[in-house]
Amino acid sequence: MEEDTNPHEIREQIEQFEEAAKEWRTWLALTTALIAVVAAVISLVSGYYADRSLLEKNNAVLLQSKASDQWSYYQAKGVKKNVAEGFAGLQNDEKLKKVAERYAGEQEEIKTKAEELEHQVKEANDLSSELFEKHHRLAMGVTLLQIAIALSAMSALLNRKSFWVFSVVTCVAGIIFACGGVFS
Repeated sequence: MEEDTNPHEIREQIEQFEEAAKEWRTWLALTTALIAVVAAVISLVSGYYADRSLLEKNNAVLLQSKASDQWSYYQAKGVKKNVAEGFAGLQNDEKLKKVAERYAGEQEEIKTKAEELEHQVKEANDLSSELFEKHHRLAMGVTLLQIAIALSAMSALLNRKSFWVFSVVTCVAGIIFACGGVFS
């Protein structure tokens, strides 16, 4: 018999292989758990941005309603002003001319308020869009992390390190994508 086939050496090599496999499975379990935790946290942050986006959109709708009300009020004051001017011209009444001037002044104040509300509507819509874009990027990051978890599971089931390595790479890509959503 050759010395290469010594049963003690073979047994020792098998034990070393089993120890390495056990160590790899430990890393697989740890990284999979870590990926799941990171995915959960990023998912929570993504939901936060989605909620804020919806709140800003609701705020924009409310402000748009107020702006529409102001424009209706503006038109009503314009009608009153025109009626007062018409009667003042027919009757040559100074009191009616002053009433028409007062309505014109009130109309300008109302116009300023309506324009300010429209500006606030635009700001709320822009903020809503920005927040939703952050949510979208974070959601894409979560999707990549979920894929990484699936690859880890495949690695464990098939006992293939290559799937685990690809899982880690996909996890890093998901984290980078999510960070781009938060810090954009």
